[in-house]
Amino acid sequence: MRLTTLPIPWRVIVILLLGAAMVLLNGCGGSDIDDDDGYDPGDPAYPQYKDLTLILRVVDPDGDPISGASVWVDDSEDDRTTDAQLHPLGEGYPRQWRGWLANWTSDDYRLVINYRGDTDEFLIEAGKTGYWSDSTRVVISDYEPDEIFVRDVLVLRPKSGRLSSAQTEDEPRQAEIVPADEDFQRRPGNDPSITIGDE
Repeated sequence: MRLTTLPIPWRVIVILLLGAAMVLLNGCGGSDIDDDDGYDPGDPAYPQYKDLTLILRVVDPDGDPISGASVWVDDSEDDRTTDAQLHPLGEGYPRQWRGWLANWTSDDYRLVINYRGDTDEFLIEAGKTGYWSDSTRVVISDYEPDEIFVRDVLVLRPKSGRLSSAQTEDEPRQAEIVPADEDFQRRPGNDPSITIGDE
């Protein structure tokens, strides 16, 4: 018995082989760059983590502190609310900010920077029933130091009447950031537990 083979043009074989090679390259990730966040696993200096201390003064339009306001960091509600009194910043805070009054602080957060030249940003928002919320934008780049302090004043206006155009903002303002003092050290066991950004 003789096997008979059909002649297959060489062009069909080449096209099939090229198609298979393209599928393999795409399926196996022919590049080291993760398209979602730009992370390059070939760069040993990244990802980098920036430890944050967030500081807010949440007040009404007269400057009086609002207690029990909820705070959202990068769209996630923090488990602590604002204090009823403003407290001056002291030891452990940047020297130029000591004495500044705040009623909410947190050192539970860190930001991931995935590649050289990366800039990441997130919103901090405060709100309470009966008030219009207020927010601030935080922008941090890869050249920032590893310990960063962030502060801003958020003003919650009562929801009585309608908002005028002067009371609304198209874009949240940008929070102030400064590096930690050179001699700053976090308390042992007080490392940030919440990461902002895609790892």
